[in-house]
Amino acid sequence: MKIGKFGLVNNFLPYYHIEKEKKYQVVESSPRKLSDMVMKDEIVYAPVPSHFYILNKSILDAHRFCVSSDGEVFSVVVVSKRKRLDDSPIAVSSKSVTSSKMLEVIKIERGLINRLVMVDGDFMEILKDFNHVMLIGDEAIKARMVFRVVMDLGEEWREITGLPAVFGIATSKKGFKEGKKIDRDVIESYKKGMEKKDEIVEIASLKFRMPAEFLSIYFSRLIHVAGRKEVKSLETFEELVNEHRLH
Repeated sequence: MKIGKFGLVNNFLPYYHIEKEKKYQVVESSPRKLSDMVMKDEIVYAPVPSHFYILNKSILDAHRFCVSSDGEVFSVVVVSKRKRLDDSPIAVSSKSVTSSKMLEVIKIERGLINRLVMVDGDFMEILKDFNHVMLIGDEAIKARMVFRVVMDLGEEWREITGLPAVFGIATSKKGFKEGKKIDRDVIESYKKGMEKKDEIVEIASLKFRMPAEFLSIYFSRLIHVAGRKEVKSLETFEELVNEHRLH
């Protein structure tokens, strides 16, 4: 069976053992592409952006594996050439699905007046034309090592809602009976990964060219098993998106 994983460092540790075991054929791609592949039945299980799941929950079952953080997430951030976030426009990476909606909610809840501008391209190029840019994933981690972080969306979401920020949630099509079993296997792989975290950090550091010290903290910060709070956060996200008419 083909299952998907985010082609980002945030899925490296959870999937490390399941890929070594070769029980499933693991397809690595962007969150946006994995969403399409699940809908087209090209893969049977994958994490997808939370907002995508909310829009398609009549078709999709959500599972327990997730990409979440209770506070700072480090990899969904607004970086800036300035010392602080001023009122100038924020460029938003077009790679973002959930985070762009989350930023819109945060903007309204915080009373910010920044215009959000969807852009493509490398963050170094984007920051020639903008003071601030919101980035996700590996690009965000690399950018934060060069520019000042003026907003961490995980931290903002926690302050506004009192809940973890859920950026991605594992899904399969409704009626697919093997979905729960695959999810258990992915979570078991994650638990094995955490038991050998130091070893996997060193491998990830070389593969992704990121400092091992940072990755050790990052892997510990991420939540990969959705519990009551994460489910509540997804519901709250949907409620706020609807309340502010952001679909």
